[in-house]
Amino acid sequence: MAPTTRRSNGVARRPTARQPIPKNVLVELSTSHNKACMFCGQKEISEKLYGLLYQLNDVICHYFCILLSSRANQNGTDKEGIWGFLLKDIKAELTRGSKETCFYCKKKGATISCCGVKCRKVFHLPCGIKNGSMHQYFQSFKSFCKQHRITQAIDLIELQTSASVQCAICKDDVIASPLPTSIWAPCCKRNAWFHRGCIQDLALSAGYFFKCPLCNNVDTFKSRMLTLGIYIPSRYLKKLNHRDASWETVPNAFAELLERHSSCNAQTCLCPHQNRRTHQQEAGSWEIILCHTCGSNGTHRLCSSIKCDQRWLCTACAVVADKSKKRRLELPIEGNCSGISVLFEPRPNRLALNRPPPDDTISISSDDSNDSSIQCITYINPPQPQVIQTPQIRLPVIASYTSMSTGSTRSRFHRRFPISASQSKSLTYVISDSIDLTTDDDDGANNT
Repeated sequence: MAPTTRRSNGVARRPTARQPIPKNVLVELSTSHNKACMFCGQKEISEKLYGLLYQLNDVICHYFCILLSSRANQNGTDKEGIWGFLLKDIKAELTRGSKETCFYCKKKGATISCCGVKCRKVFHLPCGIKNGSMHQYFQSFKSFCKQHRITQAIDLIELQTSASVQCAICKDDVIASPLPTSIWAPCCKRNAWFHRGCIQDLALSAGYFFKCPLCNNVDTFKSRMLTLGIYIPSRYLKKLNHRDASWETVPNAFAELLERHSSCNAQTCLCPHQNRRTHQQEAGSWEIILCHTCGSNGTHRLCSSIKCDQRWLCTACAVVADKSKKRRLELPIEGNCSGISVLFEPRPNRLALNRPPPDDTISISSDDSNDSSIQCITYINPPQPQVIQTPQIRLPVIASYTSMSTGSTRSRFHRRFPISASQSKSLTYVISDSIDLTTDDDDGANNT
């Protein structure tokens, strides 16, 4: 017996047609083995229609044939039997199907029943697919005949506006109608029509990375596709095997992402070595410096006269950087420029006072917009800190006072009147805001 090794998912490596099939090992068959499924009798292997063809001891069946059988139970783990379907359960389902007659081909062995209300149709998987049946590959794995298959609900407006639409995957024309061959993406809605076959091929290729090819929606798109009978090999489905995307299973598929650009792209390479543009050193004049922005172009340090800590930009990135810098520097303060209106936007606390707008903000809005909503606010100059001015201290002023030398009282109108000694003891000073104490003194009063 030829030795075989099991893969991480429990399936043996595919033996050649001349090698014997090992016992108690799940084997994935190919067309060269020329063996037929015991449920449907077909030798065709199509993962898109019937699933892969497996053999476990003396049982051979398509994965979808046992998965969609009405009375088949998955009593084991994914590593037992054929993806959880034990041998005794598979043989019991084959025995039950040998008594059922297919509604389409009138032969024995039908095991798939329609889940429509009061529908008693039983058929083989290939017969049902040829006659427009639909199958769901999640939860209870229901099957429906053509008369009871789930019809996608589509907005009436979408049907009227989608007269001629191209499939977003193959770019061929697709009939914009809920037919068995067409699928509408509810996440995109407008002109989001696909061929059912194109969606199924995308699901088989993407695996659990399956998403809408137009808007990249995952949850809504995947849920609707599962309901409409798209088979998605996903780790999120309990009864289906986990599978990575097809582009991740290719050996060294992303090896080039780890490669560093190692050639000089300067217009004139000054390196004197034989391999001028590919020659490089770890440091010095012939060290290759990559573009600081894209990293996909390089140059020798001497070829572009790059200093020690200087950043170098390739020609393409330098042009983009210059244009971006000019746009920031040459942004107009007012008026129209290429359909863009630039206006000052006053601050909220100045808007009520009708004060002139500050110089630190501008508001940019499109010409074709009728409302006054702000689309972008750009700061030309950073806001200046506010300087808090302390209030000036004013000296108190006195309406009248009494001179200590003369004993007379002087009022704010420069009038003098004598007072007695008893009055001078109880003299009070009256504060006013019209006469300053610093403008008067005793000497001036005596001279007057």
